Amino acid sequence: MKKVTPTRVLLAAAIVLAGRPVSAADAEPASPQGPSRAECVASHQRAQEMKRTGRLVEAQAELATCSSAGCPGAIISDCGQWIADLDQTTPSMVFEVRLDGRQTSDFKLHVDDVLVGELSKAYKVNPGRHVVRVEVPSLEPQDETVVLPEGQRMRLVSFDFKSRQAESPAPQTNVAGPTAPPTFLASRPTPVIVYPLLGVAAAGFGAFGVFALLGKSKQGELEDQCQPNCTDSELAPMKRNYLIGDISAGVGAAALLSAGIIYLARPTQLGGETATSVSVGPASAGDLSSFSFSVRRSF
Repeated sequence: MKKVTPTRVLLAAAIVLAGRPVSAADAEPASPQGPSRAECVASHQRAQEMKRTGRLVEAQAELATCSSAGCPGAIISDCGQWIADLDQTTPSMVFEVRLDGRQTSDFKLHVDDVLVGELSKAYKVNPGRHVVRVEVPSLEPQDETVVLPEGQRMRLVSFDFKSRQAESPAPQTNVAGPTAPPTFLASRPTPVIVYPLLGVAAAGFGAFGVFALLGKSKQGELEDQCQPNCTDSELAPMKRNYLIGDISAGVGAAALLSAGIIYLARPTQLGGETATSVSVGPASAGDLSSFSFSVRRSF
């Protein structure tokens, strides 16, 4: 009878394990970083469903998962392309809050009852109706309803508050003589260059839509006629349409961004000077039975 040693036991265990079939869990160990294959597939499917139902902001969050380096190559390709598309079609807003004609940062802003913490960049929302609410300390809050379609980016939403001191009327003088101090009227007119820039932006986005549709139509024809053996000459019209569309979208976005920056940075101008005087006195010399009241304003 042979003596059983620890070495023989370990060798037998190794032979048994070598002959055991490899399971799916053994073939694909879980990665300590990044999503698993199942999570990548689930995010890919959820992103498609959210795009179809107009939840573009939520779809972008899912695309960030399925475009991770640990996902399969085909899924990364799809999600990466969808991220670029949604960046152009997801609506967004920029905000401006003024107090007594001047920009202020002492306020809280909510969009659909969600506090917006980062105001230095455009705030992305889903297409549709949104309620923007601004609260300035010691003043009544203001609400504005904004309706945004797909593709409308950096929509400017402005609020103008008046302090209680500015709203209260100036005290009147009941005796002749004193003249109210001059008041300067402040205004921030829109620079003329903003309007042509908005026109360029509209034209750029319109051209993007047209050439994108042309490229998509040509792609469908090629898929039916020659895929996957299409020649470069057959692919050239489709690529040209997509390229022109991308350039048009870039020009439109740059023009819209420039218009927004110029509008927000426009200077405050002081208008004409006004002065008001109030006097009360006898209607005629020596007649104290009647009095006259007069108001004079000079510009």
